[in-house]
Amino acid sequence: MSHYIRTARRFLQYGFFVSALILAAAPARAASVSFFLDQSNQLSNDVNYLSVSLMDNDTGGVNILVKTLDPLNSIAGDHFGIQKFGFSLSDGVIAEITDLSDGWKATHNKRMDGFGQFDIRLQGKGSARTDELSFKVSGVSLDNFDPLFTAHVAGLEWCNIGDERPNLCIGKDCPTSAYFSGSVPVTHMPIPPAAWLFGTGLIGLVAVARRKA
Repeated sequence: MSHYIRTARRFLQYGFFVSALILAAAPARAASVSFFLDQSNQLSNDVNYLSVSLMDNDTGGVNILVKTLDPLNSIAGDHFGIQKFGFSLSDGVIAEITDLSDGWKATHNKRMDGFGQFDIRLQGKGSARTDELSFKVSGVSLDNFDPLFTAHVAGLEWCNIGDERPNLCIGKDCPTSAYFSGSVPVTHMPIPPAAWLFGTGLIGLVAVARRKA
């Protein structure tokens, strides 16, 4: 009987070692990553104005979701929303943009004011501004994206806030739009629950085997 226990313990120990390697490697294979845009050419820096989330899809590409956050949503005026979004890819990568909302188009090698030139710039008409912009990029992986992103948001009424210039938003003294950029990482997708269950289950079995021995 002790032979079977020793065999089981050896199997479980090897299994525990393999599962530990799986768990350790899992974060490097995360299927999604997000970033904050916290720099601006008009508003204060070091504020998380927008988030950009990238996720691998099942068709050999990446889904992207860009969202305005509370610091912008709280000063939203008429026709508020994202009007332009720019990003760059690794040299030589050819990508196809799909699933853009009506009124949006993709152009290449365009500047984003104050933040330089980007490989791809998405632009929507004024009537197509949105607080959430989603689309797909085919023929790429997460590793193909430069981590610097930029967005243009219009329809702001930030000069209506506070006591210095109440209800006044005129000309260059009080711009109603701004550009934002950044590459601050937010999160990686966590290890799938099944992997954690597998690892913790093996740990429990090893403990039981040791007690029986």
